[in-house]
Amino acid sequence: MEKSELTPEELEKIRLLQKERNENLIKRFILEQTESKVKDKFSDEELDQELEKRRLSNTTVYDLWRIKGLDEKLLTKPADYKAIFTQEYYQEIYRLNGWNYKGTISQKPWKVGKYTNEIIYYRFSTEVLPFLRIMNPFIMPGVRRFKHHQFLTPGCRIELSKFISQAVEVMKKCNDWNEFRIKYCEKYNVPYQLKFSF
Repeated sequence: MEKSELTPEELEKIRLLQKERNENLIKRFILEQTESKVKDKFSDEELDQELEKRRLSNTTVYDLWRIKGLDEKLLTKPADYKAIFTQEYYQEIYRLNGWNYKGTISQKPWKVGKYTNEIIYYRFSTEVLPFLRIMNPFIMPGVRRFKHHQFLTPGCRIELSKFISQAVEVMKKCNDWNEFRIKYCEKYNVPYQLKFSF
């Protein structure tokens, strides 16, 4: 890891700012999951939903995690690190983007993490990635304490390995990143947005 040019005071300010962002993310996630159009503001059903929303906003992340049934997919504490993403996966990302590849890829551009979220973690149910982000927050911008896959159950890690292999298989048949995204996302029903050129 490269040496930071920030002072300890600046690093502490960044850490506190990231902590505040993480807390706001949790609150926003809970409220978005419980918001819906109100048909009859004073009906029993709407009042029950409002009480549920207030109860959820006072629950911890782990309570909500149990409510959503994520205990079959996510661990509450990270597992020991074991490499799951292969060098071949990163080589193909580099090739499709026209980036210079120099042997082993250990430090990657931030886009690689974004691409991995889009093409790999979006294959899980819609709650998995938001919960991974909550459970494994940034400790500094762009830096997380653990890898997201360390919070996946053994069964989900097997599924993750399968997703990676399937991505590499499609990557090998493509000439550029956009072609890959279109083919992969259509094949595995992953949402994507086309890149616009102006």
